[in-house]
This record gives sequence, C-alpha cells and structure tokens, in this order.
Amino acid sequence: MVRIYLIALLVLLQFQLFAQGLMVTGTVTDASDKLGIPGVTVLEKGTANGVTTDFDGKFNLKVSKANAELMFSFIGYETQFIPVNGQKVINVKLKSADQKLNEVVVLGYGSVKSREAVVGSVEQVKSDELLKHSNAQSVDQMLEGQVAGVYLESDDGNPNSPVRVRIRGNNSLPDLGSNITASSEPLYILDGVPLLDALNPNIDDPSGSSANEQIKINPLALINPEDIESVSILKDASAAAIYGANAANGVVIITTKKGVKGKTRVSLSHKTLLSSPINKIKYLNTDQYVELASEWYRNSTDYSEERIAEEIGSTDIYTNWKDLTLQNSISHQTNLSISGGSDKVTYRLSLGYKDNETTTKGNDSESITSRLSIDAELAKGIRLSYAGGITTFKSDKYAAFATYAFKPNIPVYDENGDYTMVEFYANPLADLDQNINESDKFYTNNSLKLNINLSKNLRSESMFGLDYTNTKQFTFYSKENGRGEDDGGRIKETRKENNNWVTYTQLVYNGEYKNHSFSTTAGIQLKHEERSSTTAYETNLLTEKIKVLGLAPEDEYSKVRATEGEDATRSYYGRFNYDFKKRYFLSINYRSDASSYFGGDQQVENFASIGGSWTISKENFWKENDVVNFLKLKASYGKLGNAKVGSFSARGLYSYGISSSYNGKIIASPYAAANEDLGWQTSWKFNVGLTAKILKKLKFEAEYYNNKTKDGILSLNVSPETGWNNISVNTADFTNSGFEFTLKANNIKLGPLKWTSNFNIGFNENKLDKLSAYADQFTSGNAALIVGESTSLIMGNQYAGVNPDNGNPMWYTKEGVITEEYSLLSNNSNSQKTIIGKSDPDFSGGFSNSFGYKGFNLNFMISYEYGANKMMPYPARDMEKVKSLDIYNKSVNLLDRWQNPGDITDIPRLAYDVSHNPNSSRYLFDQTNIALKSISLNYNFPRTLCERVKLANASVGVNVSNVYTWYKDDSKSGRNGLAEYRYPFPQSRTFAFQLKLGI
Repeated sequence: MVRIYLIALLVLLQFQLFAQGLMVTGTVTDASDKLGIPGVTVLEKGTANGVTTDFDGKFNLKVSKANAELMFSFIGYETQFIPVNGQKVINVKLKSADQKLNEVVVLGYGSVKSREAVVGSVEQVKSDELLKHSNAQSVDQMLEGQVAGVYLESDDGNPNSPVRVRIRGNNSLPDLGSNITASSEPLYILDGVPLLDALNPNIDDPSGSSANEQIKINPLALINPEDIESVSILKDASAAAIYGANAANGVVIITTKKGVKGKTRVSLSHKTLLSSPINKIKYLNTDQYVELASEWYRNSTDYSEERIAEEIGSTDIYTNWKDLTLQNSISHQTNLSISGGSDKVTYRLSLGYKDNETTTKGNDSESITSRLSIDAELAKGIRLSYAGGITTFKSDKYAAFATYAFKPNIPVYDENGDYTMVEFYANPLADLDQNINESDKFYTNNSLKLNINLSKNLRSESMFGLDYTNTKQFTFYSKENGRGEDDGGRIKETRKENNNWVTYTQLVYNGEYKNHSFSTTAGIQLKHEERSSTTAYETNLLTEKIKVLGLAPEDEYSKVRATEGEDATRSYYGRFNYDFKKRYFLSINYRSDASSYFGGDQQVENFASIGGSWTISKENFWKENDVVNFLKLKASYGKLGNAKVGSFSARGLYSYGISSSYNGKIIASPYAAANEDLGWQTSWKFNVGLTAKILKKLKFEAEYYNNKTKDGILSLNVSPETGWNNISVNTADFTNSGFEFTLKANNIKLGPLKWTSNFNIGFNENKLDKLSAYADQFTSGNAALIVGESTSLIMGNQYAGVNPDNGNPMWYTKEGVITEEYSLLSNNSNSQKTIIGKSDPDFSGGFSNSFGYKGFNLNFMISYEYGANKMMPYPARDMEKVKSLDIYNKSVNLLDRWQNPGDITDIPRLAYDVSHNPNSSRYLFDQTNIALKSISLNYNFPRTLCERVKLANASVGVNVSNVYTWYKDDSKSGRNGLAEYRYPFPQSRTFAFQLKLGI
C-alpha cells in the first residue's frame, strides 16, 4: 500500500512540474552557414505567447508549461515544431525553403502577403539585388534589367535627372507640342506616401528657362538607396486597383529599412567612385576644320584664297573644347546606420553623405540624407510607427553639349589674358568660370501610422503622410560672355514649393474557419497637393560683384512670374481576399475616387478588379513530381485610372501677368478652355500567368497581358473665333499587349559554391485603336497619332541620301517621289511627314548572374532592348549641319562629305545653300543594343576574424558600371554614331570601391 502511495505521489509531482511555467533560451541558426537568424518567430503552439530572435538569432521565452511545443518560423525557411519536454536550452537549425515562393511581398495599404498567396502581377526586388548591380544615383535607375516589362530611358543622360519608366508600354498619349496629355509615369509610393511626378508635363515652370537652364532633379535621387529594404512593382489590375486613380501606369512601392530587435548595431560604409568619360563625340581638329571650311567657302562664295584664309582664322592653334570641359571625376558616398530595440520598441537611424562629381565639369551635386524609423508598442494591441527622412540636395548644371561646337582654331584666352569672346556662344571656360546655374533643394518625406487591435480578428490602421519639397534655383549670366552679353548681365531666381499630404483610416478583419481564410479591408483616404512657383529676374546689372536681385537700374527692377496649383482627391476603397486550403485564392478590390482635376458629373470615377489563382501542385491528383515541384495558374481583370493632368483641367482658366495688359492695366486673359465633360482616362487590364518550379532549381514565370486604355486625354485645335487655341477632351483609345517571361535558377549549390541566374524578357505591342471623330491622324514635330499604329511613332522625311551628280541631299515625299527641294517639305511640314520609326522597343529585358564561393561574390548584369529608334538630340543634328560650317565646329562625320560627281556618300557637299532637314531619317538610329551594365566583386570577411577585432561583419568590394554597350547601329571606325550621339550629357564608366563594417 505504501508503494502505491509513493508512485501516485511521484506521478502527481510530475504533472505539477509540467504544469508550471519554464524559461527557455536558445539560438536559431541557418543550417547551411551556421549564422544566427534575426527576426525568427518563436511561438508557443496553441497560444499567442511568442517572441522574435534578436540580431544574433538568440531568444528568451517563458512557456506556460514544461511540455509545451514551440514553433519556429521565418520567411524563406522551413517551419519547425519542437517539443520542450522540460528543456531550458533549445538550439534550432532552420533549413532554407523555396524563398521565392515564401518571401513577403509588399502590396500597399499595410498589406503584406507571401509570394504564394499573391494573385496579381507583382515583382519585388530586394535592396541587395539593387545595390550589387548598380552605381546609379536613384532607385528607378537601379531597376534597369531587373524586372520583365519595365523599360527605362533617360532624356539627357544626366545621372541626377529623372528617367522615364514605362511599365508594360506607354500607357498615355505622347505630348504633341503644347497639347495636354495624361502622364505616363508610374505612381511612386514611399512608405505609404505618394511622391511627386517630376516628369508630369502639366506641372508649370514659370521661370521662362530654356531646357539648358532648367534643373530637374529626380525625386527618387533624394532617397538614399542604402535606406531601401525593397521595391515592389505592381503591374496588373488585381495588384494596383486598390490605388485607383493614377494606378493605370503601374505602381512602384518603396519600403525602407526598419529596426530589428536586439542589441544596438552600427553599420558604416564608404564608397569611392572613379569615373571617366566614354563614347566622346569626335570633332574636327584644326587641320580638318581648315580643310573643310576652305572647301565650304569655295562652294558658297566667290572669295579669294586670301579672303578665305582671313575668314577661317588661325591654322596653328588647336583648342579641344570638349576635353577642356570633361574630366576624370572622383565621388564619395558615406553611410552610417544605428539600429536595435526590445520587445516593445525597435528603431533605426541612418545618415548619408554623397559628394557626386561628374565627368562633365559644372554638373556636380552634393547631398546629405537622414532617416529615422521607430516602431513602438504603446500598450497591448496598440502600435505606433514612424518613418521619415530629410534630404538637402545641391546641384549645378552646365549645358556643355552645345559649347563643344566652338571652332577649334580659337584660343581660350586672348593676347591680354582674358577669355576669348566670339559671337553666338559663350566661351565654354568663361561660361564655367563666370556664370552660375545652381539649385538648392530641401526635401522631407514622413509617415506616421497607428495600429489598434480592436479584437482578436479586427484592427484599425491610420496613417498620415507628408511629402514636401522646397527648391531654390539661382542663375547668373555675366555681361562679359556670350550668354549675358546682350542683356548687360542677367540674374534670375526661382523658388518652388510642393506640399503633398495624404491620410487614410482603414479597418482590417482577418478570419479563419477550418480550411477557409479571408481578410477584408475598408478605408477612406484624403489627399491634397499644393504647388507654387515664383521667378524674379533682372537685366542690365549695375554691378556683378554682388550677385543678388535689386541691383539693376530703376527701370529694370525685378520682373516677376508666378504660378500656383492645387489638387485634392477623396477616395473610398476596399479589398477582400479569400483562400481555401492555401490552394485556391481570390482577391477583389474596389476604389472610388473624386478629384478636383475634373468638373461637372465627371469628378467621381469607380475602379475595381477581380483576380484568382489556383495552386495546381497542391491538388490530390498532382502526385509528388520530381520534375515540376510547384505549379500555379493565375488571372485577373479590372479597371484603373489616370488623373495625372493639369490642375483644374476641366475648368476655364485665366492668367494674370505683365504680358496681359490693356490701357496700362493688368487684365485677366484666357488661358485654358473649359470642358466640364472632361473625364478620367481609364485602363481595362487583363492578365493571365503561370508559375512553375522545376527540378527544385528553376523558377519559371510567364504572363500575358492586354491593357485597353479608353478616353485618352488630348488637346484638340479649335476655331480661333472661340478665343481659344485648343481644348482638352477624352478622344483616344489604345492598347498595350504582350508577353513576359522570367527564369530564376539556382544552378549550383555545392557546399560553399553557389551560382544563381536571373533572366527576364518583356514583349510589348502598342496600337492606337481610335482617335477623335474629327480626324484619324494628328502630327506635331517628330510625334504623331495615327489609328492602327503605335502611339510612340517618330515622324519625319525619309532620307534618300546624296545625289551623286551634284552632292545635294535628297528626301522622299509622302508620295514616294525623290526630291532635292526642301522647301516642298518644309512648307507642308506635317502633311509631308511619314513614319520613319518608333521610340518604344519590341522587347527588352535583363540577364544577371551571381557566383559565390565562401566569402567571395561575383556578379554581373546585362540589359538589352530590340526594335526602338532614336532621333539624335537637336545639338547632335547640328553637328552634321553643313550650312553653318563657317560658324561652328562639326562632327568628324563630315570628312565623308560629297566632293566630286560620282561620289557615293550620305554626307552632302559643303555649302551654305545646302538645305538642312533636322526631321529626316538621316538623324534616326536603331537603338537595339546589349549592354554589360555592371560587374561587381565582393568579399565578406569570416565571422571569426571579425569577432577578433570586435566587429560583427566586414566586407570590401569593387563595382564597374557602364562596362560596354554593343549597338546594332554602330558607328564607322573613327566616326560618330549612336554611342556618341545618344544623349546630350556625355556618358561615363565608373569604378566604385566600397568598404562596409558592422559593429
């Protein structure tokens, strides 16, 4: 009997022991490299009791009972369940899972999904992929070649200027001269806050500045790439419809880095960049110029040889103006970040400094960035998070391209040691030394979010965001050189402000019932944007020693121009997501937008989408397959909008100003015609895709899309009797359709040796389906809209070469007749133009590879495009204009000019009476190219070595960008071609050396 009592007592004690709480500690490491994994969720199964691992992968968790079971989960790793069984120390090794199928994808409005659950067409690029393949100044430039269907093109090649980003083709009509169209740029979102569209053609610039004077800074260049965690590109209706207005061009969501729980960590990096100019335009040297100029005078005048020699000038002086304004440059970038936190609060603070010297003198920039993110649990179920940054950015602009045309036999200085002055252009070095064109910009972006758990399944989320930019541009042209000589000196100051705030509140409900999971979101958003700009300028300056406004004669006091713009949008939106057994997924989105852009009953527009996916490989009939390990089919359809037009575009607008006066008084004059029927440009998007994982190594994605844009916005000419020149109307329908393919491969993973590849390609076909009822064609300059053709047409006169009998240039008329009479073409300019090309490629993409061995990583990136054409920039066209050889230096291509009857060449004879047709296909290139964009080599020092010197990690690396570009339409040996003429801003090759330390 005593024995029975003792056994019973021991059993009771054992149950009591397992019923008591127990503190469990441990470390979670990667099974492959044995390194700690931060951020792993450690959860007591069946409860809400859990923690996340710190920076080193360590955790402490008090479980409710000693026989509890712990779940260890982290994106990219297989989830593990481990029974405690009274253990106080549990160390876990997590095995890598299919990261591309399980990675977290950011979709906006607080929605984060696993890749497997995403229904729409979304591509996400992590920060390490962006940084290792590029030395670019902004995140949009880093996307080149990374994502299928995303095409980038720069207007001028300046690294600080905005680039044009096209997601699945041109989604708006081209700007035909002064006509108004909707912007084609995607919607950029930074931590929930929309960014300014710097390329929107409808944002007024009142400064009266020429294109060479304007300093347009890419807003994305104001964001430190080192602060970016990921970039999500939303391409179809299912992914983007929640954004409704302005989502028709695609959405780019930028998420910045946040703090990680654990002890304070410090990260320091420094990069030195050495750049040298490449693809420099080849100009005539003095001997060549004298030879060609002499020939020009003989063909153009009856001057004697003595008079010709006098007109040409020195034959002994050779000044290479191009090389005097180019340089090998050195730039520096330094970044510091501090992060850490506890269970209640996490934080990250970063500082960055960038001193960017370009290879073209007078185009440097300097920026200081700071960013802070804090996430805090104020009380149980209440979290407050803040993410914000401040950037100061200073830049200069010097339009060097045009000044290269200075004749080579002109000295830099005259006999008195002063800058040599000539007509038409400023001495390039005098321009650099005496003139000023600089911009100072202050930028801040902030978001404040409050999340409240109202119940187990219901929470509220509120956000307030602010995006603010203040810009001051100062321009001074001295009377001592060509730019300011005619004005007696000129000074100008422009100040711009852009203030954009947005706020939303939403309710989110998540529920589960057996094999069913669903989530519902409903919210309201208010958005307001204010823009103002003021320019003051003076001429005939009394002194140039003090460069401020107010130092002109009384009758030359400041002349002022100003504009203001204000837009507001109110939105209601909702989202419903459902899945069954993680096998069938459904997503429905709805949004209603009301915008001040439009008037009458057109202010409100509704947008919606529906999408679904089917994970076929999870079906019972899909037995375990060693070849196709994963298979998913998805489709979506929906309607999106585009409201990126001018402020109050539907209303009749009037302008006030000095130029509008009557009887000595300033009056209001008509500015834009009213059209209360002007409505939203909408896009109906269809998408179907297939995702497969093959042999556990290859991930293949294929998608087909068909995007039909309706009610495209365009300005039409109206009768002058109305008092207006044109009116904006919804008048065009067009379609973008195409295929996208992406292949990601883990080629080799043998111990320390790894090799991964990423290949993508996007095909796009663009066609104008309908135009105004009044016409089926509009032509302006080199652009046109023709029903049945692409909306990216390049118009001009087809070049027929040079007449071998007399050396005159020839062109084809619209009827196909060859003519030498340029007046026949110029007098009927638009009516005689034909299609000579298009600016959008048939397909484009990228190919990258990464090789890893122990601590070494070798990466390279290739981008390519096929089928696009490009007209040379106008200054480049002037380089081959023989008519003005007596005034300017020219391209070496003129050495191949016609000289004698029977000569076969594309360059006409040298004479003043030779017509110059800047709109002919003579200046058109095939832009098909393959570019080795970058090669990088990095080395991560062993962790054991770092620990000896009290470092958490350390690495060194080198990156070479703009390595080499092959052009289908390449130049002849010793001549200029697309590589030299492609951009007004000379290109450069950059070697970057980087050191990173973690403490």
